[in-house]
Amino acid sequence: MKNSGFIHEGEPLAKYSTLGMGGPADFFARIKTEGQLLEAAEFARDKRLDIFVLGHGSNILFSDKGFGGLALKICLRKMHFLNDEYWVDAGVAVCNIAELGGMIGFSGFEEFSGLPGTVGGAIFGNAGCFGAEFGQKVKAVKFFDGENISILKTESCILPPFSYRHSIFKEHPEWIMISVCLTVKPCDLSAVVRKNQEILARRRSGQPRTKSAGCIFKNPLRDGEQVSAGKLIDNAGLKGQRIDNAEISPIHANFFVNLGGAKASDFVELIKLARGKVFEKFGIVLEEEIVRVGEF
Repeated sequence: MKNSGFIHEGEPLAKYSTLGMGGPADFFARIKTEGQLLEAAEFARDKRLDIFVLGHGSNILFSDKGFGGLALKICLRKMHFLNDEYWVDAGVAVCNIAELGGMIGFSGFEEFSGLPGTVGGAIFGNAGCFGAEFGQKVKAVKFFDGENISILKTESCILPPFSYRHSIFKEHPEWIMISVCLTVKPCDLSAVVRKNQEILARRRSGQPRTKSAGCIFKNPLRDGEQVSAGKLIDNAGLKGQRIDNAEISPIHANFFVNLGGAKASDFVELIKLARGKVFEKFGIVLEEEIVRVGEF
């Protein structure tokens, strides 16, 4: 099919990564309408391209070699109430939902204040913050399965339950989220604002401000209980450890940061180091939360 103009070649993925690194995508498109999504999917089918979908580029490690397919940045960003249901597009920043709650008086998203990710990404990985999981807020998801646009609902048990850092969308990466219906409840506006500010302060004091991708590893189970991956890495003596300009943050050991000019290969080596030292000291195998994209 003919490229209508919104699909570009050789776009550097470093521009779309919170880590600030990554080589070029063979093809790249910003998706602003459902029509563009369908057109991009047809383009990929015709050229037999893999598709990778991104939002704000957090929790992602792009290869230095880039991505040999079509990268789609979801820029669908509408929020609206429809028949008492709150629908939010997949490209909306999660932190904007928390902020809106403080403006018009609904609660349920305060724990996600300041989260650097989109609704689609939060659903894909069932993002968790300060004891809350995003999947708990989801009533329905509208998505494109490669052929048709469908809706999965929790109330009819059509949408399978979320689990720790997991959703059905991880099992079907070819499904592309369009919008989501969220559970909200009325609340005193001042209480929401106060909680938002409290969470923002905790996030700023306990997480690095340097370029990072968020948590690198999932929190593992030990003796049936979840333990902090960050504390394990810290107790292995790795806080502040560097490989070139990739560093295990001295502030939070499950955050690896780009001090400037780091490469994806540096982060891969740092991940290997952390995983090896934690296993050596504690006998625990750390599982990556970060998603690798491209050839490593």
